[in-house]
Amino acid sequence: MGKLMLTSTFGLVSHRLERIEPDLKGKTVTFIPTASKKESAGFFNRMARWKLRALGLNVQEIDVAVASYHDIKATIASSSMIYVTGGNTFYLLQSLRYSSADALIAQAVQEGKTYIGESAGAVVAGPNIEYIKRMDSESPAPYLESYTGLGLVDFSIVPHIDGPALGDSAAEIMRHSDGNRRMIPIRDDQAILVDGPHIELVER
Repeated sequence: MGKLMLTSTFGLVSHRLERIEPDLKGKTVTFIPTASKKESAGFFNRMARWKLRALGLNVQEIDVAVASYHDIKATIASSSMIYVTGGNTFYLLQSLRYSSADALIAQAVQEGKTYIGESAGAVVAGPNIEYIKRMDSESPAPYLESYTGLGLVDFSIVPHIDGPALGDSAAEIMRHSDGNRRMIPIRDDQAILVDGPHIELVER
């Protein structure tokens, strides 16, 4: 595993990014808003962009559902970090797969780039996203043939536990967990930081 920050709501814990990336000023982050195109996540995207810029980062936005492979590859190559927003997890994974951005991201993280995933962006980082059916609709992703995630980590994030909007869905996921999958529930004010073999739960 490389360096990752997996969150429910990035804006509440953005300052914790410096735990795994201490020298942020002047670095560039690839900002992938694709998941939000099928959900009403505009406010959270604006907050995330503002928080990233407040940390001193340059933000390059690219929607992998419409961008060319060449543009996605070039944007990721010119960045130190990759940020994937929340929204519909199934649409996100379908878009990552059909654009081949999934392989580009996995390779970039393996080579040392930091991955930041918010909600859906955190879920796709794991081995498999099927469990998130209890929170997200599959209908925006009619061409998704496999639930296999990016495999950046060997556990699954359950975002928004105890949250006002999606807390019930998160609790339902945990109740139906079969115990065969390592699942980590996180509140909106928490994040999982991964730095190689070291995994840490942090709060606001």
